[in-house]
Order: sequence, then structure tokens, then C-alpha cells
Amino acid sequence: MTGAHLGISDLAERFALDAEQAAALEAYVDLLAGWKRANVTGLSSREQIIETLLGDALALLDVAQVRDRAGAGWLDLGAGAGIPGIPLAVALPDVELTLLEAVSRKCEFLEAAAGAAGVAGRAHVVCARSERYAAGPPGRGGAAVVLARAVAPLPVLVELAAPLLAPGGVLLASKTTTAVEEEGAAGEIAAGLCGLVAGPVVRLQRSPLDQAVCVAYEKVAPTPDRFPRREGIAAKRPLAT
Repeated sequence: MTGAHLGISDLAERFALDAEQAAALEAYVDLLAGWKRANVTGLSSREQIIETLLGDALALLDVAQVRDRAGAGWLDLGAGAGIPGIPLAVALPDVELTLLEAVSRKCEFLEAAAGAAGVAGRAHVVCARSERYAAGPPGRGGAAVVLARAVAPLPVLVELAAPLLAPGGVLLASKTTTAVEEEGAAGEIAAGLCGLVAGPVVRLQRSPLDQAVCVAYEKVAPTPDRFPRREGIAAKRPLAT
């Protein structure tokens, strides 16, 4: 993390957000910092939340597929605290977002967070394992964009995300350069098995985090029916091993 602490006003200026959007992010941070019913971030201060979560999420606005697909259906996989989905939905008013999360206490937070951020009408919480949600409609093949941050290593993430994507859809994974060096080759192998192809790794220049990148995968062929495997198998036995 570099430079002085960022505030919401700094992010609003950096990403050309208006006063209403800044107020929505402020309310979201207030809720996140004060939420006591479950540990949804592991962070202890507003400054950390704004820098580590919001600033990094909004940096995805520099990824071409984010702007190009702002009117399509998005899914935040393993949504947790709503990052990056909720800040991006605030910044892009045309986004329709599914927040997919398996932990019920985090789902409770996500419902409250969507309301606080003013996106409840177009951000819908689904409390389920991704493997189960991908078993059939509306989950399987329903998303033009799948977002993922701090969910799993790339080969695991690819297997979980691929069945959720519509033809031509993209998985956008927020990672660090170190993680890509360690996981990228295995991610490409898994992508080939699941009907995806790896695209460019985009450096997130406006992220406050030094190593922030976005790894893109495009769905170019149907995902075989056998994917995803049973709950937990992708993590226990990644495709590339």
C-alpha cells in the first residue's frame, strides 16, 4: 500500500463519482466498519476498508470488459463483504448484480450492504455454494461477467466460475502479480478443460495496492457437464494437478 490514507472523497475524485455515489459508498463503509454479527473483512479500520477494499475494487473500472459489459448480468463469486461487486454497482448504475455467497452470516450482511449502498433493487443475494448454484438455471450459464476476489487459486476459481458464465462471458479475477506467477499456468490448464481461454493480465494502475492485477478468462466453448465437480472437490483436487 502506497501513499497517504485515502478517503471516500479521494476515491470519488479519482474515479469521477458524483456526490450521490460517494454518499452511497460512505454508507456502505459505515455499515462494514460497524458490523458486529460476523467477521466479513478481517479489517479493523475505516482507512483499511477504504484502501484495501474500495480502492482496489474501483480500480477494476480501468479493465475494458468492466466498462464494455456494464449493462449485462454480473455475478460476484464468493461475495463475502460485497467486494468488488457492490462498489462497482455503485459506480455503474446499469449493472445488475448477483452476490453469490455460501456463508449465511455473510449473506445477512450482503442484504444489508446492498440496501445501505442504494443498489438493493439491482443487487440480489443468493446464499448457496457455487457448485449447487451452477447445477442448473438460473445459475448455470447466466452471467456475462463473473467477478472474484480472494476466493481461491486460479485453477479452482476457473472450475467454479466457468459453468456460471454465458457463452462469450468473462471471468475477471482480482489477484496479485505474485499469485499470477504462482497460479497462472495451472489456471490456463484448467481454463482449457472448462471451455475458457486466458486473456491478458491487466495491471490495475489506480489501485492503492502495489501488486494489484486483474486476470481475464473468456468463455469460448461450452463447459462440460461434469464441471463443477461435487462440493469441495475443486479445492481438494485442482484440475491442473
